[in-house]
Amino acid sequence: MKHRTMLAPILQSIIPKEELQLLLHQANYVDTARKFTVYELFVFLAEAALQQWDGYRDGEKRMAACGLPKA
Repeated sequence: MKHRTMLAPILQSIIPKEELQLLLHQANYVDTARKFTVYELFVFLAEAALQQWDGYRDGEKRMAACGLPKA
């Protein structure tokens, strides 16, 4: 039996958005995205690695189930 773990809530408790924003500020990076932020990209890549998605197109179909906005 496969147990599905929602990674986003776990990541949000370990690395909150505010902490990532602080790291981005230290790196002088300005997130100008309106629809898909750096934090959402971080969660997307983590989910893709954990669930072994086949690629972006495969992940695009699964994004909503992970609580990510459609890109």
